Amino acid sequence: MFLALQLLHSPSSSLNMANNTQILNLISMALLLLFVSNSEGYSAAEEEADRISALPGQPKVSFPQFSGYVTVNKVAGRALFYWLTESPNSPSSKPLVIWLNGGPGCSSVAYGASEEIGPFRINKSASGLYLNKFSWNNVANLLFLETPAGVGFSYTNRSSDLLDTGDRRTAMDSLEFLIRWLDRFPRYKNREVYITGESYAGHYVPQLARQIMVHNKKSKHPINLKGIMVMCNISHNLQPFF
Repeated sequence: MFLALQLLHSPSSSLNMANNTQILNLISMALLLLFVSNSEGYSAAEEEADRISALPGQPKVSFPQFSGYVTVNKVAGRALFYWLTESPNSPSSKPLVIWLNGGPGCSSVAYGASEEIGPFRINKSASGLYLNKFSWNNVANLLFLETPAGVGFSYTNRSSDLLDTGDRRTAMDSLEFLIRWLDRFPRYKNREVYITGESYAGHYVPQLARQIMVHNKKSKHPINLKGIMVMCNISHNLQPFF
């Protein structure tokens, strides 16, 4: 590429315009390849940084786990926490199931993952974990999301966010999380996605689904949303949001 640039700027060069164009095309392709390579390397490094080698007191398992933060608003310093437990059975062929607890204010990690559908249970002496044979990750890759900021490990650096948060911001932040998370885990970009939850997630789930649908209409990289499911839901007063 350096040689090509030299030739283009050399007064003694006898290259004609067609050759110049070819060299410029080669340079553009080289730069594009470098950009793609760096982007893929960056996302792979981010993913690897989130890998969980083992949880305290965890039994040996055959499935990968990841957890970490995704910034959804740099100005406010808002970041949402997630925990991904992939399926032990052909994870590449399984859908992505996003779980949201309700409340508002209930942690998806502390309750949904640890008490309901996650792969582990805490033993009676609180000294370790044991496997939940009914875990949903037997049939799907489970992504537990702590939302809105202030719930569980999710946080904001702007105190007022904790006073004036609401359904709309929660949905928009969750969408921003998902877009950025898929950049970190590109192998999930074309995967079937299902949003699930319980209680006040009767608001969170359909509102996030709505924002995904709006996003998909104008995006070149739509999220492959296939369905939603809510248990014991609180879903009244949704109309003002839509």
